[in-house]
Amino acid sequence: MPVSGGTAPYAMTKFGVVGLSLALRAAGADFGVRVSVVCPGFVDTPILDTKGPPDLPVAASAARLPTMRETLRRQGTRLYPADRLAADVLRGIVRNRAVIVSPRSMQAWWWMWRLAPPLALRFAVDLTRQARRTLEETTTAA
Repeated sequence: MPVSGGTAPYAMTKFGVVGLSLALRAAGADFGVRVSVVCPGFVDTPILDTKGPPDLPVAASAARLPTMRETLRRQGTRLYPADRLAADVLRGIVRNRAVIVSPRSMQAWWWMWRLAPPLALRFAVDLTRQARRTLEETTTAA
């Protein structure tokens, strides 16, 4: 999964969910319990248009930042339709996949992190630098 320096809390929780799901899958296997964890890429949903939970005030420093959708658009990231993700998830569950990574572009990241962590880290550093440049451009233009 794309990980960058600006996503440390998000990445920590997602990696924790993967570990928990794999542990639950092992614990339930003898009882016929199947557990799958979904690791989606950037899915086209309304959450990309928000700046946080609706019941919390937006910090003054965050108010001038672009939404995630705007940031991803500037970076040229293609969003995955939610209905296609749902179909991928159902297919993964039917196939009893432990980890369901979708779309295919995210599978490349998954395998890179598993097979070549130094290379994946180099890409993560580059993503972090790119995100910082985008943020600087956005905040200086505002």
